[in-house]
Amino acid sequence: MSTKLAVLWTSFVFSLSILSIPSPAQSPGTQSLSGTLVVAVPVSEGLVGCADKRLYNEQTGKSDDSFVKIHKINNNAFFVATHTVGFLDKSTGKLEFDVFDITDKYVAQHPFVAGPQYWNGLRNELRKQLLAYLQKQKFKDWPETDVANNRLLFNLVFFATNGNTVRSYTLRVFYEKQQTPVIDVPNVISEVVRTPKLIGKGKEVIDYLARNPGVAADPSILRFDQGRFDIAKTSATDAVDFARKLFVLTDAKIPQAHVSATFDCALLSYQHGFQWIDRSDAQRSATVLPVSKRFILF
Repeated sequence: MSTKLAVLWTSFVFSLSILSIPSPAQSPGTQSLSGTLVVAVPVSEGLVGCADKRLYNEQTGKSDDSFVKIHKINNNAFFVATHTVGFLDKSTGKLEFDVFDITDKYVAQHPFVAGPQYWNGLRNELRKQLLAYLQKQKFKDWPETDVANNRLLFNLVFFATNGNTVRSYTLRVFYEKQQTPVIDVPNVISEVVRTPKLIGKGKEVIDYLARNPGVAADPSILRFDQGRFDIAKTSATDAVDFARKLFVLTDAKIPQAHVSATFDCALLSYQHGFQWIDRSDAQRSATVLPVSKRFILF
């Protein structure tokens, strides 16, 4: 891969590339769930978001490939979560702390308005729920500090349309294991989405493409780099095809990323709002489904 191409692919990673660094071993009493790749592509119709379906238990090595990681907020917004998205109780197998569930409950109770009051409320709720979870556990069973990833525990990314613009809102939660736990939830980072974004295991994908220029030179992949990408010429079908290539590639060639080949996609349409997308390999086309229906994508 040329230096220029490598730079283009590096710019292709979501700005919070630290999300892609693997988590360290957790305490023996806690089983953490991780493993996520999210592909977000602005298209002529709005924004397509795709996420793999695997939850990986770092302690047992077991995987669940049926998890839906795209969560609808309203007709104009959805969110995803990456890194350590939950903790299981080792003895019961029960999910004791679930980032998706906590966020779902918050957005259900608070109309989505992307402003300081909304984000501060969510930041406080996440901090409160994490503290409540830790207080129920013995200190020795608390998750270890993820030093390699700058103490990042998990990351929430919201996508929302406003008129003919798509914005992302990134909320990060940092944690340090101490007798009095250190929990930092910085202000939300917001940006207009103008180019494709890889969230979660994106660094692993970029590193693989850098080592395999023949794969990166595939026209169906290359057209999505920052230097060539054209929103006006990119459809939802194109975005789903691109995402599918990345999920299949990651599952087959980067097994340590713990990303499934199966995935879900949704479209935030400027005209029609949130819609699930079905992927048909037989027809080689993406079909927008009614909001009332959702299918696993292969």
